[in-house]
Amino acid sequence: MTRVLIADDSETILLLMRTRLEMEGYEVLTAADGVEVLEAMGAADPAPDVLLLDAMMPRKSGIDALRELRAQGIETPILIVSAHQDQMDAGAASDVEVSGYVTKPIDFDALFARIAELTAS
Repeated sequence: MTRVLIADDSETILLLMRTRLEMEGYEVLTAADGVEVLEAMGAADPAPDVLLLDAMMPRKSGIDALRELRAQGIETPILIVSAHQDQMDAGAASDVEVSGYVTKPIDFDALFARIAELTAS
């Protein structure tokens, strides 16, 4: 079963994404900010197969968490999720490896296809 870690500071978005992913058969972990992402990545066994990171979150943004994960050598596929097209156009994480970007509102069919692509063996 594919494990997905979703990080978003909106409880509503977390619930919606979790519900939709679980309906598709994914195992889902959640985090409310970048600090919780780093904690979850350290504690999860097995580690998530894909991370969906909101770009803008309190305490530590998804972009900052991404930079820390890559600095630690973690190569898990990461999709940056943002409602702000300008952040994605500017390549908010252009200085680190990112597997792609997802815009809000989320096109779940496209998201499921992207996750399947990233986790194909």
